[in-house]
Amino acid sequence: MEGWAIVRIGYQWGYINREGKFFEGIVSFSEGLAAVKIGDKWGYINHGGEIVIKPQFDGAKHFSEGVGRLRAVKGLALVRIGNKWGYINREGKFFDGAGSFSEGLAHVRIGNKWGYINHGGEIVIKPQFNGAGSFSEGLAAVKIGDKWGYINHGGEIVIKPQFDNAKSFQVHVRFLR
Repeated sequence: MEGWAIVRIGYQWGYINREGKFFEGIVSFSEGLAAVKIGDKWGYINHGGEIVIKPQFDGAKHFSEGVGRLRAVKGLALVRIGNKWGYINREGKFFDGAGSFSEGLAHVRIGNKWGYINHGGEIVIKPQFNGAGSFSEGLAAVKIGDKWGYINHGGEIVIKPQFDNAKSFQVHVRFLR
């Protein structure tokens, strides 16, 4: 990392910038930001050492190209508030209960409703469901009221809510005797 040096104070390792300001816990810069621990909370700084997302998280990962529930996705980072993990975008907007990305979308809870975001952290299916699952074979299970049905990538209901529970479509192979 250009302009940064690794140092240790007592038992604590961290980085200093060219002005000598100490930052605990920086792992690496990615997409121009680095997770940093200030006090007992994590936030994000830019290369100039300016705080761009205030420390408010109990854990944080870096922004990067990757896909999956506990890995970052370009434009998003995984953070922890208490015992809840979720994604934040570069503006610091928190998406609670983030699911794994599948078919380019991840289900997230905003307030008390579920919707879907894309890899850029943009809401593509507005939060309107009482529950949501991952996309598989072009469909995702969603809960409306107390019943489950299925939507397509456009957020349109294609199988009306009628089930007490529903999971993702999967290929099942069963051998008959």
